[in-house]
Amino acid sequence: MTKLNSLPSYKKPPLIEVVCGIVFKRIEQFKAPHLGLFWEKIRDEYPTCEHAPPLGLDVEPLDLANLLPRLWFVNQRDNELIQLQNDRFLYNWRKKHEDDPYPRYGIVAKAFKANLDIFQEFLKEEGLGTLNPTACELTYVNHILKGQGWESLAEINNVLPDINWRSDNGRFLPEPLSLGWQTTFALPDDKGRLHVNLLQGQIDDRPVLRLDITARWLNVNECLDTIWGWFDVAHEWIVRGFTDLTSREIQSTIWEREDTI
Repeated sequence: MTKLNSLPSYKKPPLIEVVCGIVFKRIEQFKAPHLGLFWEKIRDEYPTCEHAPPLGLDVEPLDLANLLPRLWFVNQRDNELIQLQNDRFLYNWRKKHEDDPYPRYGIVAKAFKANLDIFQEFLKEEGLGTLNPTACELTYVNHILKGQGWESLAEINNVLPDINWRSDNGRFLPEPLSLGWQTTFALPDDKGRLHVNLLQGQIDDRPVLRLDITARWLNVNECLDTIWGWFDVAHEWIVRGFTDLTSREIQSTIWEREDTI
């Protein structure tokens, strides 16, 4: 595998959020009060607590006895958060201010692991058992604003060369009003998939292309200590996949790619 320090690098990437997470077998003894007890462990760094709908509930019929909220623990600057429910733990970095540079994957991964270690120690202290991973996920969310290599959806090829809108003079249909595209690739060694999802939307009344790239490994059958290498592979595939999918011109002129193209 190629060394991580040789990956493509950008001074001004369109990245606005990174999510690292694991799903684990539900901790049966984990109750609502434990959410508050864990918050006390990290409250100095994450002083804000917010409710969010639970993720991944596919129990049928709905198991109300075990339905717990998903909580967000947010730092003071509002650009880092921990998401916790009784079957998953996620860490997000997100760009909330213009002067929030992406801290790079190594720092994000280190923060994710450090906070997960705190959670594991908390489970041990409370006698709640250990984490048994069932899935891993790494997601990069990119916002490519209008004017950054494209002015209309008919110019999508300027951003993603694999997608092309034919602008023949004689065609019947006008330029599209909205756009969506998705595809999936296999990760090495049968350890998951790389999912690419493109949507068109608005941010502050300005058109934007949202490009999500997610590496996801389901049906994990390994202990927590042995999965960290997977995140490095997932990171490499996301970065190289992003570079492979986007045009070299926009990489150079807009995102200021630093390595040799």
